[in-house]
Amino acid sequence: MNDFFIGIDLGGTRIKLGLVSCNKQGNNMLVDKQIIPAQSAKGLAATLPVIKDHMNALLHANNVNINTFKGIGFGFPGLVDPTTNQILSTNAKYDDALHIKLDEWVQANWNVDFFMDNDARLAAVGEWKYGAGSDTDDLVVMTIGTGIGTSVIMNGQVMRGKHFEAGCLGGHISVVYNGRQCTCGNKGCVEAYAATWSLKERIQAHEAFGKSSLSKVDVIDFEALFNEADKNDALAVEFKNDCIQLWSAAIVNLIHAYDPEVVVIGGGVMHRHEELIPGIKELVHKHAWTPWGKVEIEPSQLLSDAGIYGAVYCLQHKV
Repeated sequence: MNDFFIGIDLGGTRIKLGLVSCNKQGNNMLVDKQIIPAQSAKGLAATLPVIKDHMNALLHANNVNINTFKGIGFGFPGLVDPTTNQILSTNAKYDDALHIKLDEWVQANWNVDFFMDNDARLAAVGEWKYGAGSDTDDLVVMTIGTGIGTSVIMNGQVMRGKHFEAGCLGGHISVVYNGRQCTCGNKGCVEAYAATWSLKERIQAHEAFGKSSLSKVDVIDFEALFNEADKNDALAVEFKNDCIQLWSAAIVNLIHAYDPEVVVIGGGVMHRHEELIPGIKELVHKHAWTPWGKVEIEPSQLLSDAGIYGAVYCLQHKV
């Protein structure tokens, strides 16, 4: 009989819940998944009952009983101490989480094992063990969504650092030294220019916004940006190209900092990887100082499942 685990990837826009089956050989398989809208501004306390209901629905729909349900892995969009399962710092998402003990919530509701870490770090583990980084022990993962998250695997070890922020703050690399104010307190972060939350602000502030077809869409996000760029809207094309250059600049900095063999790019934007990756690859290979050769730039193979797989793997193996 297989054991079952649930992986949770808590995003700013969407929450991904996955039920993972593990056989006697230790092989994991995602057997069911739910994606629900996130309301991060309302806080984690208001979100937990929604997560609980969807988790129980997953377990019930798949006839998982309490004896075979073994644990929960949880990816949080902030700084996390995985040795104590404590959230250390937040950044404009689920800001009440510092005062919530998720391990106690898990024990009170299901009495199973629990593991928590930064969401991008768990996505990196997922890609390392099951996805686009499975052929190397030296990779950087960048996830592009509401914000921009990063994580690093170096010499086969998950990089965490003394204060648990090593490798996971790549979205806050400055790409414009005197640039826009970021929510983190820094200026010119790549996230302040080329993440979903900042994209909308920048587009709406542009002098050409009123003449752009982007002014008529219901929601300004990357999907809308790419769709309007496909129609040759000048502002959309400008911002699409700008994002490619901004992401590439951040990746060059990550390569110089961490010396990976592979950079994996994840997030919803990678549904357009065939048109985005070539431009990123060209710029990175032009500007990165890597005399040993070229860093591979790959789209995520797991996409929204990466964090789920990584959360469960880390729970099982205490990576």
